[in-house]
Amino acid sequence: MNNHSVPSVLLQPLLFSSDELSNHFFRQPSKRELLLLSYLQIIRGLLTAKEYSLLTQRNRFGRTGYSLESILSILILKLLYQQMTMKQTLQLLQENENLRMIVEIDRVPSEATMSRLSRQVEQIIDPQLLHERIISVYQKDTDRTIGHLSIDSTIIEAREKPIRGKRATGQQKEPKKRGRKKKGSIEEAEYQARKAKEAQQLAQYFAESPETSIAELEKRCSLTAKQNSKGQRQWFIGYKAHMACDDFGVPVAFTVTGACVHDTQAAIPLMKLTQRNFDFFYALMDKGYVSADIEAYVQMIGRRAIIPQRSYRGRPPPQMDPPTALRYEARTTVERTNGELKDGYLPVKLYRKGEQARYDISLAILLVTIKKVLAVVSTRAEQRRKAA
Repeated sequence: MNNHSVPSVLLQPLLFSSDELSNHFFRQPSKRELLLLSYLQIIRGLLTAKEYSLLTQRNRFGRTGYSLESILSILILKLLYQQMTMKQTLQLLQENENLRMIVEIDRVPSEATMSRLSRQVEQIIDPQLLHERIISVYQKDTDRTIGHLSIDSTIIEAREKPIRGKRATGQQKEPKKRGRKKKGSIEEAEYQARKAKEAQQLAQYFAESPETSIAELEKRCSLTAKQNSKGQRQWFIGYKAHMACDDFGVPVAFTVTGACVHDTQAAIPLMKLTQRNFDFFYALMDKGYVSADIEAYVQMIGRRAIIPQRSYRGRPPPQMDPPTALRYEARTTVERTNGELKDGYLPVKLYRKGEQARYDISLAILLVTIKKVLAVVSTRAEQRRKAA
């Protein structure tokens, strides 16, 4: 079964009440336990028949068999409870019988078992595909155009050795001569040829698929610097989550890269991914996205980018006109979503490494998306009920 249509009932709020489930648990379930149960129910509904069949197969190695569905549930539990290590997560499971009932295990697996089986889960379940499915259903349910598409990134620190940059080897390139090239000279011919090649590469970049563009970005853990509120540089080791959010803060497109990837490199692929399900009028980005390529792409598709300009040589940047400044205030939606991602679904520092760390970030973004989608759908349902 390759094609999968997600029923619209999944978009209805599934947060169970304590009274409904109090007789099924060892003790009165907490709000976070009920929230975990809701997430697991929704994610189960997003799976294809083939994926669900592979997940429900029980592992037969060792004394105790575990279904991969339970292993996926433990990975989600680890993120929702913001546990830094799997050891802490398994200890939490050992001490909480309600959580063991939710993830459907009688005996807590060992760290080695979790490490081995979680890799099998990662080969079966792709959070990016699940995200695309729920966004597709969200688009059909809302059936609207995004007014303001807000794009931003956030750094997620990791306890991992970053990649080292490659040093230049061989002979150094000769410095380019500045100023206007003499008409008919060799320098002018080389300049024109270089400009033509750059224009051709840019057109090819605009036309290629977002997957192709994203595949060329650095995915490994890396080092980056960010200016804090005091104007000082701070260095971070880890990854970057790039997200494009609609007016309600729902991440309609995302990608995860190494922290060294500049924000401008992910902006155009994110807009391309968004256009598969939605249309938008304005693209809102901060000063880190100042780029002629982004402006050229947005103009090419007939939309408008609102990006504040930087100061130049001590001169203050030009001020936005009042209507544009008012529109730019809508960019706080993506900032709030970034805050919810880091404050509610990810630990302070990732201890898993490489592909597993990126998998955790993608899975956390999926959980944030589910939360945001349910909030929008419940609000719309309440408005329709009052109108009726």
